[in-house]
Amino acid sequence: MLEDAMAMNPTFFSLWIGNNDVLGYATSGGDGSNPITDVGTFTFAMNTLVTTLTSGGAEGVLANIPNVTDAPFFTTVPYNAVPLDAATAGALNAAFAAYNGGLAQLQGLGLISAGEVAARTVTYAAGQNPVLILDETLTDLTAFNPALVNMRPATPDDLLVLPSSSFIGTTVGGNPQLINGVSVPLADNWVIIPSELQEIQAATATFNGIINGLAQDNDLALFDVNTFFNGVATSGFPVNEFYTMTADFVTGGTFSLDGVHPSPRGYAVVTNQMITAINAKYGSNLPDVNPVDYTGLYID
Repeated sequence: MLEDAMAMNPTFFSLWIGNNDVLGYATSGGDGSNPITDVGTFTFAMNTLVTTLTSGGAEGVLANIPNVTDAPFFTTVPYNAVPLDAATAGALNAAFAAYNGGLAQLQGLGLISAGEVAARTVTYAAGQNPVLILDETLTDLTAFNPALVNMRPATPDDLLVLPSSSFIGTTVGGNPQLINGVSVPLADNWVIIPSELQEIQAATATFNGIINGLAQDNDLALFDVNTFFNGVATSGFPVNEFYTMTADFVTGGTFSLDGVHPSPRGYAVVTNQMITAINAKYGSNLPDVNPVDYTGLYID
C-alpha cells in the first residue's frame, strides 16, 4: 500500500506513532501499571524522530493520535452487563443492606455527601443491572468501617474493557456468593472511570498539539487520524454506495478482533486517508487502494 509509494521515493517517510503512549494506560484500565508517557519524554522523542527523518531533505506525512477509547475494546461491554432474576436481585439487596446502611450513617454524621451516598448505594432489580466497580476517587471510608470500600455501581460514563466480558460473573475461588462485578467489585484494571478518561483525553490533546506543530514547523503533510476515527465511531465510513464500515466490534469491519488494531480493510482505509493528505500537500497523484480487496474481520 503506502509502502509501495514510499519505495518509489526513498526520501519520503510516513510516521504514525504515539498511540501506545496513551493506549497502554487505557487498556490497563488506568490502574497505573502502564502510565501515560510524560510530555517531556514524548516531545523529545517526536522532535528527535522528525529532525532525523527530515535531516536529508526528506518530505513526509505525520499522523496524530486517535481517541483510543473510541475503539471497540472500550465500547463493547455495557455498563449494565449483569442480568438478574427477581430472586437473585432480592438476595443481593439483603446482602448489601448493611453496606448501604453504613453509608447512610456516615452521611448523617456529615462525613459523606448525599450525592456520594446515592452514587455508592448498591441496589439490584430484575433485568439488566450495572456492574459493581471500585472507584479510587470516592471518599475512603474504611477507617470508619473496613467493609465500606470504595465501590459503586457503574454508570454510562464508565468504560469496561473488552476482556471484562469473560470475567464479569465469574466466582472468586469457586464461592458462589462471591461474584466478580456483582457482589465483588471489579478492580481498577477492568474499567476506565471518568477521571481516568479525562487523563487519556487530555494527554491525547496535548500530544496531538505537539504532532500538529511539528508538521507545520517542518512543512510536512498531516493526516488527522483523530478526526477520521472519531467519524468512524460516530457515523461510520462509507467505503462505497453499498458498504459502510463502523467501529462496532466484530460487525463493523474497521477493527480486528482484539478491538484495538485496525483490520486489513481498516488499514487500507487509513492508507487512503494518508494518500489523500500526501497528494493534497505535495501535488502528487498517488492512487488509492480498494479497501474491499482487503480482508475485513467478522464473526458470523
